[in-house]
Amino acid sequence: VTMNLSKFVFGGAGDGITFVDGTKQITAYIPGSIEAYDRSATISVTSTPTLLSPASTMNANGISYSAGVFTFSYGGPFALSVVVNALASAAGQSIYIYSESNTGSGWAVIPNSGKSYALVNGQHTQVVYAQAVVRTAGQQIRYWIYSNDSHVTLVTDTLPTISSTVYI
Repeated sequence: VTMNLSKFVFGGAGDGITFVDGTKQITAYIPGSIEAYDRSATISVTSTPTLLSPASTMNANGISYSAGVFTFSYGGPFALSVVVNALASAAGQSIYIYSESNTGSGWAVIPNSGKSYALVNGQHTQVVYAQAVVRTAGQQIRYWIYSNDSHVTLVTDTLPTISSTVYI
């Protein structure tokens, strides 16, 4: 199985409603978003969990990124997508993705964050790891990926037959 990291897209906002002395009050918030991506030709995925560490970012607003760690400047609900383009080079391949949160005294796996995806041999598969989550201000998150063996690669794909390069 072969997989290639396409991009991470995060977006969300802080709490827009506050209660002051029992009175409802609208509070302004700053939305958070970031795109992190890696356009390497291929990235091998093994049976050992590997930190997803995109090489580049753009459009960062309220979420920072460094060495595989995303830090949320504001708390609140977020919609996130981790998208990888996977290619299996043998039958019976799967990939797995999960996340961890920095507790302040170390990293802890986030229960219910695991996703499993079956892949078809020789077929490029766009895997979308999507969640609606709540993050706290200052929370640090990182994502891990692995496969059931060494026949998965992440690949960079583009849309066919157009004059400009458009990454998938």
